[in-house]
Amino acid sequence: MKIIPIIGLEVHVELKTKTKMFCNCSAEHFHIDPNTHTCPVCLGLPGALPVPNKTACQWCIKIGLSLNCTPQKNTFFERKNYFYPDLAKGYQITQLEKPFVVNGKVNIDGHDIRINRAHMEEDTGKSVHINDGGQEMTLIDYNRCGVPLVEIVSEPDIISPEMAKNYLLKIQQIIRYLGVSDADIEKGSMRCEPTVNLKIEDDGKTFYTPLVEIKNVASLTGVQNAIQFEIDRQTEEFEQTREEKSKNNKTTRGYDAVKNKTFLQREKEGSSDYRYFPEPDIPEIVFSDKDFDAIRATLPELPDQKFVRYQKDFGLNDYDANLLTQDLSFSQCFEKAISLNPTKDMSKFVANLFLGSLKTIEINIEKIIPDNFKKLFDNKNNLSSTAIKQLILDSYETGKDPLILAKEQNLFQNSDSGEIEKIAQKVISENPKAVEDYRKNPNSIGFLIGQLMKNSGGSANPSLAKEILEKLLK
Repeated sequence: MKIIPIIGLEVHVELKTKTKMFCNCSAEHFHIDPNTHTCPVCLGLPGALPVPNKTACQWCIKIGLSLNCTPQKNTFFERKNYFYPDLAKGYQITQLEKPFVVNGKVNIDGHDIRINRAHMEEDTGKSVHINDGGQEMTLIDYNRCGVPLVEIVSEPDIISPEMAKNYLLKIQQIIRYLGVSDADIEKGSMRCEPTVNLKIEDDGKTFYTPLVEIKNVASLTGVQNAIQFEIDRQTEEFEQTREEKSKNNKTTRGYDAVKNKTFLQREKEGSSDYRYFPEPDIPEIVFSDKDFDAIRATLPELPDQKFVRYQKDFGLNDYDANLLTQDLSFSQCFEKAISLNPTKDMSKFVANLFLGSLKTIEINIEKIIPDNFKKLFDNKNNLSSTAIKQLILDSYETGKDPLILAKEQNLFQNSDSGEIEKIAQKVISENPKAVEDYRKNPNSIGFLIGQLMKNSGGSANPSLAKEILEKLLK
């Protein structure tokens, strides 16, 4: 029996505009007193008229362009009707027939994942479930109602939980490079709803399990675990019945992160159940080629482009280039650090520091002093690698010249060949057994180098020490 997962992802990204999607209320809602950022428009009171947020619309197109989507010139908003406590007006303004951008793709692990669309809509309120003296109740905070929300819908091209997680990481990375959202899953500014079913090939026949949409997944690991649980559950269910249920038997399931399992919530609605119709209070929105060119001109260098440049211009390998470009601010700090001497040798030297000792701290670009990195690079033959790692940390924290710190701490290596040769002769005469071992196996020279370094108080240049020992032992 061959099991092929069919996975799609709907990713919701809250935009960090100053105001909401259709009114002038502040879009800030995290850690804000409940129901203080609301007005008749976002609460849907009679007579209130929505006005689209131009910046949010442009940012939605910007996201689409970064995902290789095609923008549409003629678009409009629609009403999606459903009744739920966190939706004050009983409908959500969204897009179905004419989203802002369509038909994109991103490459994950050498596999193209198609993007069906990225459309603009408004967020809903937030339900808070509490127990007050043994009585279960639900409170509603409408501050989030009307916050601009971009929904990115993939085609079901994802074939494993690991690929789903990597896809989400890529979307998150791109969004953060664009600067349009924090895309913080734990805070809810980026949310994901996976859809999962299975193609099963067994005894020459092909079966499909019913489609499941998973709700309430609040972490990257949770997405991966929820999908894996659903694959296992659907596989077990099929093995018990060996029958294909109707493909139209779509269900929505919640995810319990504590128990790491999904649970049935309801039969899934189709688009007809939501009774979509054009939003009567917002006219058609028309864009021109000039509009799209202006938005395209605001696109920054995206992660994949930066990755290629780091390899080509800085000579970095795949691993280092990937780590340095994962986070935009981290890569900006790296580029500032090499700005005085952006050669391949300097870039590799600084990359090792950023992915080594500096990776352990939270870096602020204002504290990056390019001259300090250049001075350490220029003196790399006079300082041990251990000393350099410590000096870059100390100079970053204090702002002091690393060479002054090196002098104060007596970290400069002794490269006086005459003095090192005297120490080497002493080491050779005091360790005849080690000398004999070396003559049998030259790789054992490490012991003699260690003794020389010890006799020099750690100040001898180890490369020069090895070279002198080998010459004397010929």
